[in-house]
Amino acid sequence: MTSDARRINSYDFFTILVCASLVYSLGTTITGYALVASLIVTRVVFKLHMVTEETILVIRDVGVQVKTVYLGGRSVSRFIDRSKIQDIIINEAITMLHIRVYMAIIVEGEDRMVVVFQHLLPKLNVLLQAYHGARSIIFNEKDHSDFPLEFS
Repeated sequence: MTSDARRINSYDFFTILVCASLVYSLGTTITGYALVASLIVTRVVFKLHMVTEETILVIRDVGVQVKTVYLGGRSVSRFIDRSKIQDIIINEAITMLHIRVYMAIIVEGEDRMVVVFQHLLPKLNVLLQAYHGARSIIFNEKDHSDFPLEFS
């Protein structure tokens, strides 16, 4: 899954506007330059931690690799051996404002689930395709992704 967020957004333009107004109001002082530099560094660090892509690779009889790619090009991968996978589930998280649906892998011997697509949070139909595909490969289940869903 790839993020559809723009690389340069309104927050970047807002940061430039604030920097320009600081230079204009404070002039060419050390304080002005320090504030502008700290704003720019903060924004760059924030941008480098933005997730651009999340993937799941499922290999029969081997396991699952969950990978996250960040805007700066850094990627973090986690491999889960097939023998350690207890279950693959779709779950709901309820917050004060939202109900989020997510896919997770329950790993034997760990007290936390491995959440797949935890940063980009795809819609339910995308999660269901990934869920059915992963379960069919890992647990040799029949792939139900072509069956229509009914909710009551």
